[in-house]
Formats: sequence, C-alpha cells, structure tokens
Amino acid sequence: MKRMLDLRSDTVTRPDQAMREAMRNAEVGDAVMGDDPTVLQLEKMGAELFGKEACLMTVSGTMSNQTAVLSMTGRGEQIIVHDRSHMYNLEVAGLSVISGVQPRPLPAPEGKYDLQTLEENMIGTAIQTAPTTLICMENTFDLNRGLAIEKNYIDQVCRLAHSHGVPVYMDGARILNAAVALDEKPDVLCEEVDAVSLCLSKGLGCPVGSLLAGSAEMIGKARRMCQMLGGGWRQGGILAAAGIVGLGRWRELEEDQRRARSLAGGLARLGLQIDCDQVQTNVIRVELGSLGLGSREFCQALSGFGVLAKPIETGALRMICHRDIGDEDIPAVLAAVEDCLNSLDR
Repeated sequence: MKRMLDLRSDTVTRPDQAMREAMRNAEVGDAVMGDDPTVLQLEKMGAELFGKEACLMTVSGTMSNQTAVLSMTGRGEQIIVHDRSHMYNLEVAGLSVISGVQPRPLPAPEGKYDLQTLEENMIGTAIQTAPTTLICMENTFDLNRGLAIEKNYIDQVCRLAHSHGVPVYMDGARILNAAVALDEKPDVLCEEVDAVSLCLSKGLGCPVGSLLAGSAEMIGKARRMCQMLGGGWRQGGILAAAGIVGLGRWRELEEDQRRARSLAGGLARLGLQIDCDQVQTNVIRVELGSLGLGSREFCQALSGFGVLAKPIETGALRMICHRDIGDEDIPAVLAAVEDCLNSLDR
C-alpha cells in the first residue's frame, strides 16, 4: 500500500523506535503523589530549558493554557489575547467557561500588539469594569502561518505589562520552532515572560503532553488547577519518557524548517501563491485564489495522489513539515501537487 504523506499538521507525528523504547523502559511512580521519577526529570528539564523556577507536565497545550489562566487570574477579571490566538478561538470558550475571565481580543497583525493600543486596553480596578490581570502572547503566532516573534518585541510587551503590575503568559505550543528560527536559546527568548507553555506532541514527536513553566508559586497553584481539570497523572513517567527524548533533540526542528522552505519554493514554481518570506518555521500557507480552486476540492483531489493537506479557508490551505517527512518526501509531495493540478479542470 502506498504511504500517505501527511502534511496536515505536526500533530500527526508518531513516536519513533527510540521514543517507544524509552517509554517501555520508563521508571514510574505516582505523579499525583509526587514520586514519579521520570515525570520529575522531565519537569526539571522543562524548567531549565526556559530558565524558570518550576515546571508542570500537563495533558495538552489547551490544558496548559487553561491551567495557566486559572493560576494567574481570578474569576471576573479580564485578560488580553490576540484576536487570532489559539486560546481565544480554538479552546471551546474555556477562558469564559472554565476560568470565568473576560477575554479582551486585540488585533495583532504578524503576532504583535500595537503597544499604545495594548496599554490603552489595560484596565484598572473600577466599579464597572473587569481589571486586566494577564496579557497573553503566542509564539509561534498563527497556526496557519507559524510566525516567529522575536525577543526584542516580547521584552517590550513584558516591560509594559510589568510596569502596570500585570504578568505575561506565553502560549508557546511551537516556541521551540521560534527559538530555532530566531537562533535564540529558549530561556533567553522567554526570560521576561512570567510563564510559558510548550507542546510536546507536535514537532517533537511525542504521543501526548505539554509543559507549563513559571515561578515556583505559580506552578504550585497550577498543580492544583491541573488536578481539578482531571490532569493528574498516575504512572505518567511512561509518557514523560517520550518528552525527555523529544526535548533532547529539539534542535532537529531546523530540519523541518529547512524542508518547509524547500517545499514552499517548489510549490511557488508550480504556480501556487506562496509568500516565501512568511515561511519562517515549518508552516506553509498556500493560496489557491488565482487558480479558481476551492481548498476542500483541491485537498480532496490531492489525497488521491498520496498527499494530505489541510483546508483553512475557502481559497487557502496549509502544509506543515515535521519529523516524519524526510528530504526524500519533498520531491514526492511536489510531484503529487503537479499531477493533481494537471488533473483538475481549471
């Protein structure tokens, strides 16, 4: 049977043999009781990676986001979010339902708030208003573009927020992709943010999991909030072992980004609309408008040629390179796209 080349997301990655062996041989305890040695090792690695006092392993990026908000705010307060951020648009209204906060979405073209607008929307305590108690950022920004937000801008936001006594949380599901693209160490990139998360089950190839790092006090509260959400591990070391392997090779994400640039250039040569300057990490946004094709129609047809892509808008799709897509697969993807284009009545 012909292998399908799945570029819908980097969440489709599968644990390789080394990761499976680590999981099989993991030493375990009871993580809720605090004595699973492999979970403790992973959390120590996460804290050191981001230069924070403590770290918590959670089930998913969404759980890390919601746990962070629960731990850093109170009910009836306001948090500022990007209007196109994952935690505002794709977490089933968890900010309101679970945390009881009022999200104030602000435009953030290219993942960056206008600093004056940001400050104007930081509301103090008053009789009729919800006070701003958290500012949220996302890096990489936009799951359909994967933009890397540089340290200088992150620091500007943090310094502005801190001058008002407001902490900053970074949804860093793909923060290591940003670190690689920017040639920054994760602890340096995130040194000013108060808390940061990382998804283990995307480019790192783990089957499940996320890390949330911050101060010892914040993570102490986060453990209770995570438990409340049903995120208390028992023998979590089996999954933490995969995270340890993934963290040990995070710099290999550069290979995904190199392949994404190569694939983007090839797609552009086939006549697809690609902003190659936008391909900063492993995400490629493909515009189909000039071809008169709908994205669902095109992706369905492309699957018949052995390649899976994800429709994101009526006339746009995305492809994401990841560790299960090798150098030899890039020409195969391009050949499939060319054959698909030739087969469609345009």
